[in-house]
Amino acid sequence: MNSAKMALFANAKAMKRDQMLMEAILGKLLEAPEPLLNVAGIAQRLNAEQSVIRHHLHLLEDKGWVAESESGFWRLTNAGHDYLDGTPVQGISLKSLG
Repeated sequence: MNSAKMALFANAKAMKRDQMLMEAILGKLLEAPEPLLNVAGIAQRLNAEQSVIRHHLHLLEDKGWVAESESGFWRLTNAGHDYLDGTPVQGISLKSLG
């Protein structure tokens, strides 16, 4: 990698994946009284920045555990409920799925 790219990465704040935050987001979606939450609502409940929540929602979407509606609200998918229930594969966690 050339030095210009290295300098760019050194100055940029890294958006790292946070496994505990991902699980917290799933938990907030599960416990919400309404079936859909927007990014601002999740961020407020977790006292986190919206950009960080949005990034992690997309990572969860990559796994198939959450889905975004056209109106920008997020919901747990059936697979997300299965993950939180520990089914169909017992003992899986976000950490084991990398």
